[in-house]
Amino acid sequence: MPATIKSLRQRVETAIDAVAGWSVAKHPYNVFGRDPSSVLDHRFAVGCPRTDATPARRQRTAQGAVVNTVIAVTYALRVRPKDQVASYDDSLDAEAEIIKAVMADTVALKTDATISFTAATSREVQPAGEWIVSDLEFSALHVLALE
Repeated sequence: MPATIKSLRQRVETAIDAVAGWSVAKHPYNVFGRDPSSVLDHRFAVGCPRTDATPARRQRTAQGAVVNTVIAVTYALRVRPKDQVASYDDSLDAEAEIIKAVMADTVALKTDATISFTAATSREVQPAGEWIVSDLEFSALHVLALE
């Protein structure tokens, strides 16, 4: 059975949620950061902002379409006021933990899709200096059902 975009998003969310200390944000990916500051530390959200057809591949209703779905992860860590550089380094360690969790060779993640790390698209200290918010992108090559 072809992977749905919903199932891919949920698989990545489950993989990151299994990493000690992390929890899913209460708001969806598009509005990440609306959680109260008291609980935003070590929160993350997973979204699928784009799915593109694979070039030069035929799309048949019965077989589906081979596509690449972007799976985006955004997460926040609190900046310690007296040790901001160490906080930034902690965010880089957190990035590595998340990438390892998503790229783990597990049947649950890769049953009907090939997931690859694409990029760390943002590592930003918010203007107020309280949060480091980072974004990661993964790509899932899978078949999208057309019927």
